[in-house]
Amino acid sequence: MHERSNVQTALLSILGSARQPLGAGAAREALCREGFEVSEATAGRLLRALEEQGLARKVSVQGRLLTDQGRLLLETTQREQRRSQSAEAFLEVLEATQRREMIDLLVARRAIEGEIASLAARYGTEEELRQLRELLTLTQVARAEGRNLAALDQRFHGLIAAMSRNRVLEAALQLIRQHGDPSPILPEIRARSGHGSGQDHVLILEALEARDPERAREAMTNHLGSVLADVEAYPEKPL
Repeated sequence: MHERSNVQTALLSILGSARQPLGAGAAREALCREGFEVSEATAGRLLRALEEQGLARKVSVQGRLLTDQGRLLLETTQREQRRSQSAEAFLEVLEATQRREMIDLLVARRAIEGEIASLAARYGTEEELRQLRELLTLTQVARAEGRNLAALDQRFHGLIAAMSRNRVLEAALQLIRQHGDPSPILPEIRARSGHGSGQDHVLILEALEARDPERAREAMTNHLGSVLADVEAYPEKPL
């Protein structure tokens, strides 16, 4: 499944760089240069699949070009890859001083967001809860596709902060992020530690839906405590 997704991404990139319509033969040669050994028939099927998804369009017998939808998907995929690569690079050079700052930020977040979650259970609207459920669904899809989850994670926590109706706490959380919030790389650390399933966020949402302030506080505190433990346990230099 991942292999097919990688081939499709490579083909999208090839089509995006092409100056003229691409046929099956040219697509096969380009894919082979990218390290994907496929037959001309397979390349043709891949091109047709892109067309069926609305990502490419046929130009007479000359071949296919990307559609606007295909170009948008390519740009989104490339942006996700760059974000993931940046997180990977940061993990590779993580040092003790950076770790100390990351731990301090997470300790602060645990204290602040525990109270935020408690207030959100009281004051959040049904529409905001619906948005949180939607974010969890999007996160599950992104996780299954192997995409970086940092942006969705930030949206989840940011929405809960807004639900608290406490501008001081919300501003405090924003200040932490401006100071150097490690959120962009936390999903990578969580995944490597075997805690990237997203179950913590499910428990937080369930507590909010139950309108239980103490349960919401506990769920958020436990979640960030688990993240903190993963960061503390992560090796300073990769093995």
